[in-house]
Amino acid sequence: MSVMYHIREFFFFWKPTISRKITLYFAVFGLLVFYITSFAYLLITKSYLVNSVTRIVRAQISEIQGMDQPDAWWGLVGQEQQGLLSLAQVLTSFASGSHTIRDVSIYARLTKGEDWQRLYLDKNRTLRTSSLDESSIQHLSTGLKEYFIQPDSDLYLGRSEMAVFINITTPADRGQYYYKVIIDREGVTCLLGNRALNFLAISFAVLFLLRCIGYFFARRVAAPLEILSAAAAKVAKGDLSPQVPALGQSEIGDLGRNFNTMIMGLREWQRIKIMEVEMEKGREIQQSFLPTELPRVSNWDIATSFYPANEVAGDFYDVFDLPGGFLGLVIADVSGKGVGAALYMALIRSLVRVFSEQILPEDTVQPSAKQSGSSGESTHAHDRVLEVIRRTNSYLVRNHGQDGMFATMFFGVLDPTSGSLVYVNSGHEPLYIIGKDGVKEELRPTGPVIGVIENLKVEAHRLQIEPGDLLLGLTDGVTEAFDAENKLFTRSRVKDILGQPMSSAKDLLERIRQQVFDFAGKAPQSDDITLLAVQRIV
Repeated sequence: MSVMYHIREFFFFWKPTISRKITLYFAVFGLLVFYITSFAYLLITKSYLVNSVTRIVRAQISEIQGMDQPDAWWGLVGQEQQGLLSLAQVLTSFASGSHTIRDVSIYARLTKGEDWQRLYLDKNRTLRTSSLDESSIQHLSTGLKEYFIQPDSDLYLGRSEMAVFINITTPADRGQYYYKVIIDREGVTCLLGNRALNFLAISFAVLFLLRCIGYFFARRVAAPLEILSAAAAKVAKGDLSPQVPALGQSEIGDLGRNFNTMIMGLREWQRIKIMEVEMEKGREIQQSFLPTELPRVSNWDIATSFYPANEVAGDFYDVFDLPGGFLGLVIADVSGKGVGAALYMALIRSLVRVFSEQILPEDTVQPSAKQSGSSGESTHAHDRVLEVIRRTNSYLVRNHGQDGMFATMFFGVLDPTSGSLVYVNSGHEPLYIIGKDGVKEELRPTGPVIGVIENLKVEAHRLQIEPGDLLLGLTDGVTEAFDAENKLFTRSRVKDILGQPMSSAKDLLERIRQQVFDFAGKAPQSDDITLLAVQRIV
């Protein structure tokens, strides 16, 4: 951090940052401790001074000649008292850092009923007496042995005095005797007066010192918090890249580690949301390429069903018109999932439609004069259908072979008038021809999947759909649907359904859908379920 940053943090207080708050609290608390310590020092000093003065006074007085007699003070009046002078000199020279002895005298009375007298040394060192008014001695009426009074004083003039009364009465005395010491107290009161500037200077020095100490500790606490705050500000703006460094083993360190964990969770959440958006786009693409309206053909019932999984796959079906009144039938399954599979599916759909319109003439599925002997099929029709598949495969291999994607696909061309169907099954699930007694024929694969090898070896076959027969195509989302115990639905269950009576193509597809979902139960749908049914009505 720059020097200017530390200067701003050190001297400016109006922006309540953590560092400034901690430093300010530290300085204020330290200053209070300084004041309290100062007052405590003054009190301790005063107590020490009073105790010291008391010991000195009692020790010195005990050494004055004649003090062993009762009420000896009255006999010393009018005499020069070198002992009292020495005591006064000792007390006057005795001072502390905040207190100075200013005056000494003795308050005395012979009996409790008499007036108080003040005994003092005059300029000639002679002990004299003077009367005391009531206001000067009212503090002695309580009978305390030691009492401190503070006469009226003007604090602004810096004068504050304290009177210490030391009981020097002996057991043999009939009267009462107190040695009074006037102390000039310079503690806090004097500092607030004529030493105010010194006090302020000391306060500012202490404040600056505490500010420095507080700033040092505040930076140790606030710096990690500022790092966290800066990282959190970036996160608030949508940037999930920040990672805070290790901040120790304290609570702040725990906060930093929790912050990093939170960021990783947010990144994962963001990744999932992006995937969800991608899947939704893929589903939209997938749905957009499915026929919105099926061709209406006389004496034919056409039905389709499409149930997408949570993840976008590449299933699709298509039913489209061809020249000469023929119908193109497609059901396919693209490898992979996501938007890529949906786009690959859209490409295949477009290629099949375009090549079908270009290659297939109006007589594609009509028998020609040249028959193929044993099969009786038109080699011309077969070649045309095969050419559509080969061109589609060739385009996919040359332009998208590096993508590692492929597709299984059934493609057939139906003559609605005769019921003749020429088809190619490139690695797709078997389709079924269903009669009144169940499955009549399975249309198994006639070649490999498309999109892998350019020289595709595939065959085209022809069959006749009789009145009442139904052609059913499906994807592996049906046969490979699994339940909560990971058991597959299988083709055998499909065949069981196909052996049951049906009223229409739509009824059959609904029955298959219902039984597949009942079988799966709460297990997630792992793949798209796509169904195509074409029935020739009697």
